[in-house]
Amino acid sequence: MKIILTINEDNSIKLSLFEGKKEKDSIEWEDENSLSRFLLVNLDKLLRKNKIGLDKIYGYKIMSQVPENYTSFRIAKITLDSLMIGKKIRSSRKRASRIKNIGFAKKRVL
Repeated sequence: MKIILTINEDNSIKLSLFEGKKEKDSIEWEDENSLSRFLLVNLDKLLRKNKIGLDKIYGYKIMSQVPENYTSFRIAKITLDSLMIGKKIRSSRKRASRIKNIGFAKKRVL
């Protein structure tokens, strides 16, 4: 699944969850300098409502009618970038933990 964040010039924000090319669900709100407060909260609501974990999200896209140097765009980009980085770190730690556990189990058997 993929997250699409749409930032409009009229300060409306739409956070959508896509499965392939089909929009599965979305949340919309008016941004009154509140993107930094509501983006993660609304993303969490959207994922919980659809019973989806972050592990099922493979990417994101920001569709913005405002320039990239606007604060709203920068907040959206760094927030979603951070989620994707955190997701990668978490999955690599799980893999490393499984590898360590396997290695430890082999040492104990021998």
